[in-house]
Amino acid sequence: MTLPHERQLAVSTTLRSTVLAPVLRLQSWFSDMRALRGHIDGLRRERDSLAAQLLALQNVEEENRRLRALIDLAERGPQYFLPANLDPAGRAGEEVKRSFVLDAGAGDGVRRNSPVVTSGGLVGVVRMVAPGQATGDFWTHPDFRVSAMTADGRVFGIIRPLSGEAPVMQLEGAPYQVELAAGTEIVTSGMGGVFPRGIPIGRVIELVSAEAGWAKSYLVEPAVLPDAVREAMVVLDDAAEADLTEVWSAGGAAGAEGAGGPR
Repeated sequence: MTLPHERQLAVSTTLRSTVLAPVLRLQSWFSDMRALRGHIDGLRRERDSLAAQLLALQNVEEENRRLRALIDLAERGPQYFLPANLDPAGRAGEEVKRSFVLDAGAGDGVRRNSPVVTSGGLVGVVRMVAPGQATGDFWTHPDFRVSAMTADGRVFGIIRPLSGEAPVMQLEGAPYQVELAAGTEIVTSGMGGVFPRGIPIGRVIELVSAEAGWAKSYLVEPAVLPDAVREAMVVLDDAAEADLTEVWSAGGAAGAEGAGGPR
């Protein structure tokens, strides 16, 4: 400290370039690491923000696709359908929801036992109706049953849900002498006075049981998964005696054309 200023500068320069050089390099490295860490954190925040925006856009695109499909369905049978928003309902912790709530009710034309559908096919059925609201059961509900047939009208049976982790159906009562191939389309038969004829239900997966000389049962992959439904159509009374086969077959042809080939 008592040295002249010029000597102080010379000594400090010498110390920095010799004894203190490793310490100074380490300090510089730590400073660079802090700056780099801050830069990385900023990039991560930007990445997370972009991922959130992309997810939001994907959700909007998927919602638009569903709405366009429903609009197309309504245009093919405007006298048959009423649009409604659907909210799954049920007990907490259920892996597969069994019931739903609609934001349309008695004043809108919804009736007890009105079928609920999407462009993909059968969703469920209305059980209770109130002004401005209705509640119903998905096809996954244990009490759900619907009279069904193959799309060509050769084989008839009853569809019921199967319990388990994956939501699947079972076609029961199919004639023993007829063999249904995997992929055979199953639709509503129109019998029973609740579900009009021709609403897609699902496709055959495989034979699960056969009662000798009497009937067979088949596992069926559903056309509509309840968890994916947020917008739906309620089938109105005017369609009770109608055959809706052409309504869905026309949509299937259009969808296949838009996808570049048959599904």
